[in-house]
Amino acid sequence: MSGVMVMRIDPDKLSRVGRKATEPAETSPVKPTEVDAPATAGAAQVDQVMLSQRAAEIQKAKEALSTVPEVRQEKVAALKRRIQEGTYEIDAKAIAEQIISGNS
Repeated sequence: MSGVMVMRIDPDKLSRVGRKATEPAETSPVKPTEVDAPATAGAAQVDQVMLSQRAAEIQKAKEALSTVPEVRQEKVAALKRRIQEGTYEIDAKAIAEQIISGNS
């Protein structure tokens, strides 16, 4: 068995095969019972990670977001000024609609 992992199947759990997908599944860790050494035993092995195009785009977006400040000071200053001047108006109906619809 070169490089093959053998898995034990519990016959008591076979009765669960074919049940509805809505029923919760019980899981337990699977432990290999036997693993043969690869043919390249003794040679240095290097782990590699290859990201999909989508994952690479997400990573790039996260990096870009990390440079954006969490609080946009210019917006805060503009709102403060409008509140102090008395020109800031709240549309209570629009806020209530957003709360009800679940949009924030």
